[in-house]
Amino acid sequence: MPLTTESTTFTRDVLGRYTCNTFDEMLVTIDPNARAAAGLPPRGDLRPFDFIIIGGGTFGAVLAEHLWFRSTNRSERILVLDGGSFLLPEHVQNLSVLGLNAGGPRKDHLPQNEVWRLAWNSNDPIGFPGLAYCVGGRSVFWGGWSPRLLDSELPKNLWPKAVVEDLTPKNLPDGRKGYFHQSSDQMGVTETNDFIFGDLHRAMRKQLFNGLAAGRITDALDLAALPDHPEVEYRDTPAALDDLANTLPSPSSIQKLRNLVKVLGIDKLPSSPPIQKLHNLAKMLGIDKLPSPPPIQKLRNEAKLEAPLAVQGQSGHAGFFPFNKFSTVPLLMKAVREAADQSGFDDVKKRLMFVARCHVIRLNTINDMGSQRVNEIITERGPLPVSPDAKVIIALGTIESTRLALLSFGSDGKIGRNLMAHLRSNVDIRVPRAALTALPETAKALETSALFVKGQHQFEKSDGSPDGVGHFHFQITASGLSASGTNSEAELFKKIPDIDTFDAHKNATDTQVVITIRGIGEMEPKNDNDFSNSVTLDLDPQQDDEFQMRRAFVNLQPSTRDEELWNAMDKAADDVVKVFANGQKIDVIKNGQVIAEHVDPSQISRILPYKFSDASGLGRRDGLGTTHHEAGTLRMGEDPNKSVTDANSRFHHITNAYVAGPALFPTIGSPNPMLTGIALTRRLGDHLIPEPPLAIPEPNFTYLFDGSEAQFVNWQKVGGGGFLRFGRTIIAQQDGRGIGLLFYTPQRFENFILRLNFLLPQPRGNNNDNSGVFVRFRDPRLPEPTLNPNDPPNNPALVAVHTGFEIQIDEEARGDTRFGESDGSFFARTGAIYKIKSLGTEPGQQDYKNNQNLAAERWHSYEIEVNNQDYIVRLNGQEATRFRRSATDTVRGNPPSVDPDSGFIGLQTHTGNVAFANIRIKLIG
Repeated sequence: MPLTTESTTFTRDVLGRYTCNTFDEMLVTIDPNARAAAGLPPRGDLRPFDFIIIGGGTFGAVLAEHLWFRSTNRSERILVLDGGSFLLPEHVQNLSVLGLNAGGPRKDHLPQNEVWRLAWNSNDPIGFPGLAYCVGGRSVFWGGWSPRLLDSELPKNLWPKAVVEDLTPKNLPDGRKGYFHQSSDQMGVTETNDFIFGDLHRAMRKQLFNGLAAGRITDALDLAALPDHPEVEYRDTPAALDDLANTLPSPSSIQKLRNLVKVLGIDKLPSSPPIQKLHNLAKMLGIDKLPSPPPIQKLRNEAKLEAPLAVQGQSGHAGFFPFNKFSTVPLLMKAVREAADQSGFDDVKKRLMFVARCHVIRLNTINDMGSQRVNEIITERGPLPVSPDAKVIIALGTIESTRLALLSFGSDGKIGRNLMAHLRSNVDIRVPRAALTALPETAKALETSALFVKGQHQFEKSDGSPDGVGHFHFQITASGLSASGTNSEAELFKKIPDIDTFDAHKNATDTQVVITIRGIGEMEPKNDNDFSNSVTLDLDPQQDDEFQMRRAFVNLQPSTRDEELWNAMDKAADDVVKVFANGQKIDVIKNGQVIAEHVDPSQISRILPYKFSDASGLGRRDGLGTTHHEAGTLRMGEDPNKSVTDANSRFHHITNAYVAGPALFPTIGSPNPMLTGIALTRRLGDHLIPEPPLAIPEPNFTYLFDGSEAQFVNWQKVGGGGFLRFGRTIIAQQDGRGIGLLFYTPQRFENFILRLNFLLPQPRGNNNDNSGVFVRFRDPRLPEPTLNPNDPPNNPALVAVHTGFEIQIDEEARGDTRFGESDGSFFARTGAIYKIKSLGTEPGQQDYKNNQNLAAERWHSYEIEVNNQDYIVRLNGQEATRFRRSATDTVRGNPPSVDPDSGFIGLQTHTGNVAFANIRIKLIG
């Protein structure tokens, strides 16, 4: 095992070594036999992984990072397996020019061969670009445009209701942000694009806004009907005039007012500033007329044209540098390094491990209560066992995720169907400066612009009645360049300005502006009988991969409706050309070369026809498989007969297998799938490690712990271990110093009904979760009346054991080794009154009847009723046991009416990391 950092001819692999582990390094943390084979000493604290993520690209990395931070101060172990290598520490465009841009497989020796591979075969003559085999996957290369799906792109008859209700709101009922909101924040979309500004940008935005207002762009959606720009939509308070001024990079009239207000010493632009003072200051500044602020709705609509780019334009804190273009590698690296630090650099204790160069070949399953469960992962490095409580998440690209599902679970007639991609066209033009009427003559600096337009095409039946809609959008980029310039994206995406040459850029004089209009349209969803858009296994054995497994075969072609939408989008692009040409002649550019000079804009459809480039001539359309946006083949839904996965991204008939990524989408919409994919991935992470139920008021119940710090301070710890408040939960932790007790100090309780929720990260296996709820015990701060010589001395937590009753939490029913008890006894199992060993209904016996098998990472409920000498325990609403205290037992379970120092309630830490929430009580009797 290469335990030391390796060196190549040119580099020392510090980043890879400190981010990744080998397969063998991982295996010896879970398998005693692997340790012995490696010559390592045996250990008793080996633990399986709770979450195994297959794929460390875009969505696998997001999920791993999200699970890591959700499991803070808990015990879950997370493993990521990826077939690629560690390549770059962040987005390629945040670094100097390396020539590693996405370009697909090449036969020459360009740098793309270092990264890009095509893993499947296809009927597409243009060819797919393939996959980025590296940590972070396509997120390291993608363009950054991140519009959100409109409500009409989330049809209620196809998307699960619960999913839509989680994606679209600004905030969820429990106070957390909606998932579109969360993913926009994580990617930097909600930060202002303060790096896109200047005269060129303002002039283009104004010209586009006016063109839309005049209805000059066919099928363009009314701006008033669109959601606000994310920076406006997700504000904590409604956007005011000054807030919109910040969102719109330096709109001239607003900026002048803001500058004047600053001179007045006013922090924020008031709705009615001191007019005379502003007029006087305007004259001093050479402004002839004081501008009036435009209506706030106009500004909100204008802000909707700002490009929703996944680039953080502001630093999160003073003194911090901002992130640049979003990619997932920094997220994963941060989580991995924190895991290493917290483990003390002991791999056995490390809770997050990333294994690179480990291709997953197949998932093996076994029968499990009428369904199937993944019990083994076959990799190129060897087999990996999967514990019964572990969750396996397939997070490869859409096509490879589908292939793995087909190879592992077989074809059910739905896996692989509904393949969708995007319809994409590109128009590049060059217009003279005079075409942009709002561009000042004094503007000389080399500048860029990025704008966004949303469109919707209405389909019609043969009788002219409506027949649904199709969506598209335009990503418009521009650069003010010299007359010979042809690349509108040179500044926006490919150049990092050098501080030594920045002044030269400011003093450049531009004569023409290059504009790229990229149209992206959605393909319609397909039914299970449509084989024209599907992923299957290649039937040619000569095409098997290097592991002798069938490759995927991709069938993808546009339908009649797709063609109609594509034509409508191309027609709208021609209208955008005319808006920016503004009556001027234009030059037309293709592949960096001017193919037509000084032509009328009405000729654009002739020069760039609505087709692919082929032997008959040039066209504007890209191949269907060239967008990296494949989706839909493992679509989620509520009906197992019409979908592959459920609303929580789990395969319908596989109990522990999930999917992350666009393969889940029932429809694709027109946006890049990154924002929605990350939103669904974060939602999956919250499902795998869920929030506790909301603390809802219940009649006559009083909360002892509702998740707040104000109530947590009423609880005191004694003994070993610890109890941490994290979010709305209390997490029991162990430190090897014996059992610990957290008890409620303000009050003793006589007769009551106690309700609470608890979660088990690892209910089964080595060092499984073992805890309990104590009732009616004596004050552990007082001397214990009777000491047990078998117990460790000087542990006040044992007072609860000796003087109260414990409602047990232990799915393995561990026996007390001090007394030779075997595992599995009913009195040591969840729901039992611990150590009441006699089964029956007589006093001193318990009528134990629990047969539930508690799932890991799910919130369960206890209701514990204590009335005089009777104890009733209800687990998840079902009676688990019933017990009557024996009259001869005068030490345990005394109410405060018998012993004023008794009647306390508490929680135990024994092993594992049980989480508790929503502890409330109702007095009875």
